[in-house]
Amino acid sequence: MSKPNLKTIEEKLKKGEMFSLTDAQYTKKTGLALPKEKNYLLKRSALARLCKKYGYSLSLIEKQVTFKKEA
Repeated sequence: MSKPNLKTIEEKLKKGEMFSLTDAQYTKKTGLALPKEKNYLLKRSALARLCKKYGYSLSLIEKQVTFKKEA
């Protein structure tokens, strides 16, 4: 099983910033897609362990839709 490259995410965590990533942004930064199983992603994944190390918690907002009025 491949491991995600979490270096760029770890840099942000070290700064103490709150931030969010889309699936596509996570894939671009780590080289792997987000884990599909929600409980695993939030509790047991490499990302979850890294967040815990720096005092962060994870949350997942699925399928967010934005409506933009066209001119």
